[in-house]
Amino acid sequence: MNPASQGRARHSGRAVCVPVGDRPPAFTLIELLVVIAIIAILAGLLLPAFARAREKAKAVRVHVELNAVGLALEMYADDHDGALPPVRVNCNSDFAAHWCQFPIELAREGYLPRGGGPGREANLEDLFNPGQTYKYAAPGPLLLNDDPGGQYQLWVPDDFPASFATTGKRHSDPKTSPVRWVVWSLGPRPNSRESLHSEAPLARASWYRRTGGGGVIARFAAQNGAQYKTP
Repeated sequence: MNPASQGRARHSGRAVCVPVGDRPPAFTLIELLVVIAIIAILAGLLLPAFARAREKAKAVRVHVELNAVGLALEMYADDHDGALPPVRVNCNSDFAAHWCQFPIELAREGYLPRGGGPGREANLEDLFNPGQTYKYAAPGPLLLNDDPGGQYQLWVPDDFPASFATTGKRHSDPKTSPVRWVVWSLGPRPNSRESLHSEAPLARASWYRRTGGGGVIARFAAQNGAQYKTP
């Protein structure tokens, strides 16, 4: 065995000790607290951004689902000589929150999947308003507590579809109204002043515009068949 091999053999047979001065130093309590503080600051900066991104993603999904509802309404109208489902308003305690209830005809006749529970016969929950479906309105027949209640009057701005005007008219005749139907979500903050605007959902002042704000997300059809959506 050559000297180099012998040296390696002797080295391999001994425990190798690392001098204390060469060990990596441990964190002190102050350094650990500083790291925790930095992480907390970064989390505070990033969490609002994540929340805004999540809200924006849900708003996009609402637009997609309202588009599907719009297609279902048009198919229903094609199959019923142009007629649309009636608007439903209920004063009973179980249904009071479901004003402008989603049209149950779309579920009963197979245009949309069926759901369950009071006011939710169609399985299409408002993503921003758990426990409730999207809202629906159209000039024409109104059912009040499931009984004929006259004609539903839909407020339409004078400059529809631009909808910048604050003046408008309530239309109850489906043949003369500029708007055939409208479906909407109450938006990320259902109880906001914008979402509960007296002239929602067609008043521009009631529309959801940015993350963190209130307002409705809506889709509506004009008399000529064109469909529009809020931002």
